[in-house]
Amino acid sequence: MKIIKHKKGQFIIFATLIIAIMIISIGTIMYSTVTYFKHERWQEYLMVIDNIELGSRRVVELSLANHTMLNGTNNQILVNNLNNWRTNLTKAYPGFGVALTYSAANGSYYAYGLNIDYSSGLACLWNNETSFSAANVTFNLNITSVGLVGYKFLTSTLLKVRIFNATWSSNDLVIYLAVYEEGPTPITNLGKTDFSIKDANNNTIPISSSSRVYNINYGPIYRIYCTNVTTNPLSAQVTVIDARNIKVIANSTVT
Repeated sequence: MKIIKHKKGQFIIFATLIIAIMIISIGTIMYSTVTYFKHERWQEYLMVIDNIELGSRRVVELSLANHTMLNGTNNQILVNNLNNWRTNLTKAYPGFGVALTYSAANGSYYAYGLNIDYSSGLACLWNNETSFSAANVTFNLNITSVGLVGYKFLTSTLLKVRIFNATWSSNDLVIYLAVYEEGPTPITNLGKTDFSIKDANNNTIPISSSSRVYNINYGPIYRIYCTNVTTNPLSAQVTVIDARNIKVIANSTVT
């Protein structure tokens, strides 16, 4: 009887150990699975946030480009596009509870070394030696399905042109200028077709060549060279269009 009881006790202990191992194993598997799916879900949400930020920036850039191509005549183009963008986001991410709101800049701001006067998020100051086109919007993002509330990001876009010198001599017109986007780094990938020039009488002056040169004070700048300019143009109106199709018109007296 003792042997039988001893064997029964061993069986109970053995069975208990098996059950305990199974519980621990199942718990580990469940924890790993939940952790994996939580990680994967968060990765998905982070991707959604990145896509919304990138898309919002692109909407602002396209709106500024359209605004400048219309010579600044439609101040509501950015607001209209942003409203459409908000509506499209809810359709693009069903079930996420995406809610995007925005505040387009209005009034005077100091940025990039400039005093910028925004109207409905847009600003253009042209026909000066230093001219620019700009847009500025602050966004707030909520994703209710994950409890994300009040995520804020700023989209600020700028194209600035600064003419340093414009001279006419021996039927040659030479213009030195720099082109900047948001931030201090000049744009250096523009070609001859990205520039156009008109004189004081609004006549187009053909560009013979454009090249990048280095100035000790201003860094990389452009040298625009026009030949066979038979009369002094008096002024040089330079139009610049960058890769985003944002336009700026700068003007300088020709000496």
